[in-house]
Amino acid sequence: MITAAPAKPSAELSNAVQHWVHFDNLAETLNKQVMNARAKRSEYEKKTLTLLDSMNLKNVSMEVHGATLTRSVKTDSEQLSWSFLEKQLHTYFASKKQPDQTIAILESLQKARTVKSVEILKKSSTKPAVHPT
Repeated sequence: MITAAPAKPSAELSNAVQHWVHFDNLAETLNKQVMNARAKRSEYEKKTLTLLDSMNLKNVSMEVHGATLTRSVKTDSEQLSWSFLEKQLHTYFASKKQPDQTIAILESLQKARTVKSVEILKKSSTKPAVHPT
């Protein structure tokens, strides 16, 4: 039985870095493709809904490539952000005619959040800097 000699740490590092860069680039490319695909899907969704309306086919079901498409309504809630919470808490305390505790509540919530630090590799551009002459 022949066993391969362990790779030298520098060769192992080089290999790991090359793989990291490859998969980082792949992830960037795939994310761009996903964004483009979603934009095109949205474009054709609007076009299809407009065409269905113009043809007076509001409640139609269509079978396409093994899937059934039907018109539906999707609801999206506003994002739960710090500014949203602050606005709503001010409104809440005003409606209850109570002293406004908004700032104290938000400060307490922000202090209670768990913060985690993780070491990462960060890629930045290698374009040469342009120096004025």
